[in-house]
Amino acid sequence: MGIEPGTMMEFVSDGRQIKVRVAALYRIEAVRPGSSIDFIFSPGVLDGLPTVYYGGVRVASKAVGRLQKAAYERYPTVTVVNIADVLEIVQDVVNQVALVTRFVSAFAILAGAVVLASSVAGTRFRRVREVAILKTVGATRRRVASIFSVEFVILGGVAGLMGSLLANGFSALAVSRLFQGAAFHLDPLPNLLAIALTALVAVAAGWLATAGIMGRKPLEVLRGE
Repeated sequence: MGIEPGTMMEFVSDGRQIKVRVAALYRIEAVRPGSSIDFIFSPGVLDGLPTVYYGGVRVASKAVGRLQKAAYERYPTVTVVNIADVLEIVQDVVNQVALVTRFVSAFAILAGAVVLASSVAGTRFRRVREVAILKTVGATRRRVASIFSVEFVILGGVAGLMGSLLANGFSALAVSRLFQGAAFHLDPLPNLLAIALTALVAVAAGWLATAGIMGRKPLEVLRGE
């Protein structure tokens, strides 16, 4: 709005014009249901204008109905809003969004594992030849297995890192767009666990796709060429 200390503002309420000068700006960090204060006026400026009062009280869930009934009987003009019902509706919506997100994430992980296994299986002949050459020059089966495992771990780690970056980027975008004013905080622990899990999935998928290669004899492979 381009407001800064010293800016002149004009308000109209109930046919009355109020001109004020901005003295200071403030920021509210708390996130809570209900309205927040937008402007604070000097004492006496709003005298005589219609006023609405807000109040909050913590009540046991079983007593909410009795409180609403008693408040309506004694103060018919007072509106009682049960924030628990509102939060329950919001929680249901959030749970549905989270369920869809988990389903899409699981589908993406499964699709990624299939793609990885397919790519590894597509290079099966090359890997058979590599194993034969490595065994011919004196590499043990354990050494060959460690070479392949390192390759799969690197592939899975890079995939997990890229996935974490994209996930955090989309999460920050969703938070800024859907929950205006909410700040996105990066939690490194879930990202590290996701990267490690992706690397483990890559190793498992890679070895499933290359099953049987380690048992091939080098002489048999080289004669086949």
